[in-house]
Amino acid sequence: MLTNFPNGVSSFGVPTMGMGGIPVTSGTYFFVNSDIGSDGNDGLSMESPLKTVEAAYALMTTDKWDVCVLMGASQHSLSAMLTVAKNRCLFVGLDGGGRQTGHGARLVMTTTGVATDIAAVKVTGVRNSFTNIKIESTSETAESLYALIDAGEYTRWANCSFSKLTDLDQATASDVVFAGDSTTWINCEFGAATVKATAARPVCIIDKSLAGSVGMMDNNFFQCNFVSYTSSASRNFINLVANQDGQRYSMFRSCAFINWDIIGTGTTMTYGINVADGQTQKYLIFDQNCVFVGCTSVTNDTSNDGVMLTASSPTANTSSIAVNAIKND
Repeated sequence: MLTNFPNGVSSFGVPTMGMGGIPVTSGTYFFVNSDIGSDGNDGLSMESPLKTVEAAYALMTTDKWDVCVLMGASQHSLSAMLTVAKNRCLFVGLDGGGRQTGHGARLVMTTTGVATDIAAVKVTGVRNSFTNIKIESTSETAESLYALIDAGEYTRWANCSFSKLTDLDQATASDVVFAGDSTTWINCEFGAATVKATAARPVCIIDKSLAGSVGMMDNNFFQCNFVSYTSSASRNFINLVANQDGQRYSMFRSCAFINWDIIGTGTTMTYGINVADGQTQKYLIFDQNCVFVGCTSVTNDTSNDGVMLTASSPTANTSSIAVNAIKND
């Protein structure tokens, strides 16, 4: 089947919606290939691709549903933090689609030496979308502590993964900062089980101070994985840093929280979810199909206001997640 795109691009049998492929929009498609591309090209076809995602983003027009298409066979290096402040822009990786991890289309930040490059990608715009992309940071710049800061509104992430692979000994680092309004996360993976965090470094943090936003609110997670490998029992999957960093609710549906503690140098988390004492503004709700592995309790029974499970806690081997760690208020 031949699909024709607005700027003359065709796709034979490649899915255009859903779990993979190029979405069909009324915008312009800009192709990026870090191996053979040149930022002197127009980027309007696979035969004349741009070299960098920064060049493609500069050509995209806010509110026009333009698409940045990343070739899936090469690493796309970022020379600075990519701040997506435009609205209604789409970013798609072409490596077959549908993966939760191991994506061929990778946005990677290495050391820049610039203090403002605190993450590989920061999203602040409205209704942007990211599909089939892995976002990594290996930066050693002191201020560069995150892979992603999500601080936009109505952003959609599908089949994406996020890893901050350095600063494993820094408790203030994290793979992802949640500070977005009404973000949708589908089949995404947060963290990495291949590198060991030696500090009490959360996989994800809820912290509006890093994003200049009102805080994380009304996020929905569908079939996402939160993964960890650590030698610190004080590590968490999610840490809500301070009261009012989160607003209203976030819902986790059929999500897995897995701390790899089986091999000799890893350890069990004391608890998977940490919220600030006296937290009064937000509910973190985990449905009955969520599972926690490699942590003693889902959350701390002295500071768990707003953490809710919809069913009895699951059992992994012979050690059950402490039911009395949850209170529904």
